[in-house]
Amino acid sequence: MTSIKLTFNSEGFREILVGDGVKGLVENVTENIASRANANLGDPGSEGYTAEVFQGSMMQKYGHGGRWIGRVAAADARASADESETKSLSRAVL
Repeated sequence: MTSIKLTFNSEGFREILVGDGVKGLVENVTENIASRANANLGDPGSEGYTAEVFQGSMMQKYGHGGRWIGRVAAADARASADESETKSLSRAVL
């Protein structure tokens, strides 16, 4: 039987998580979800949903910025109400 030993390279994974490639992927997915949510929006008077990508702080304990996080949020109360009634954002994620 062959024995295999794996060594976890924390610094290597951190570089991947905070790199431009991952940032681009997160931006793309976040924008696509916001676009689908706005297409689902049933209230034409609403400002709809906005997309935001930012660095989280989970990895700051290691002295570096955190991983990229994407967030889609209602831009106004009407979009929030639309999500509550028609699930315009929820359906965009599925």
